[in-house]
Amino acid sequence: MKLAILILLVLLAGCQQGATIPGGQASHCDETDNLLVNPSFSAENGRMQPWRGSQHAGEPSFETSVSNGELTIEKIGTQPWFSLAQSPAARSLRGQELLFRAELKLALDTEGLDGSSVAGGGQQVLIWGNMDPVLGGDSLVYSSTLENEPRLGHTDWLPVTLTFRVPEDATRMRVGFVHQANGNLSIRNPALYRCGGGV
Repeated sequence: MKLAILILLVLLAGCQQGATIPGGQASHCDETDNLLVNPSFSAENGRMQPWRGSQHAGEPSFETSVSNGELTIEKIGTQPWFSLAQSPAARSLRGQELLFRAELKLALDTEGLDGSSVAGGGQQVLIWGNMDPVLGGDSLVYSSTLENEPRLGHTDWLPVTLTFRVPEDATRMRVGFVHQANGNLSIRNPALYRCGGGV
C-alpha cells in the first residue's frame, strides 16, 4: 500500500512539471520558466511592457482593457487587424521545441468583412531568420497565424496550444495574439515554455 501511494505521488509530481505536447509525441516542458514576460498584462505608466500592440494603418480601430489579469481586445472601427505580441530572444532559442499556450474567450463574428484574410482571433507566432550576409535583412522562416480552433463564435474560456521548433537560423521572433474579426477577444495566462523531445 505504501509503495502504491509513493508511486502515485511521483506520478503526480511529474504531471505538475511537464506537459503533453499535442500531436502524438509526449514531451516534457519546463513550466517553471515562462519565457513570456508580464503574463498578467500589468501596466506601468499606461504601458504593458514588453507587450506591444499594433494595428493595420488607419483610424484607431481597437481598444484594449485589462481586469484581473484578463486582457480584452475590442474592435471599435474599420481596420482589419490588431496584434499584441512580445519578442523573446530568438537566437538563444535556436533549435528548441517550444510550447505556446493561453486561455481565450471569443465573442467574434465576420459580418460585413471582405474575406480577404483568415478571420478570427487567437495565437500568432512569427520567426525571421536566414540573414543575408551581403544585403542584410532577414526573411520570414516560420509563421503560424490563427491555427487554433475555434477562432470565431462565442465561447467561454478555452485552452489553446501551439508547439513549434525554432529554426536554427532564427534571428528574431514575435509571439502573441491577433484579432481579425468583429467583436471581442479576451486572453489570460499566456505562457511560452521550453520542451524536450521531438515535435
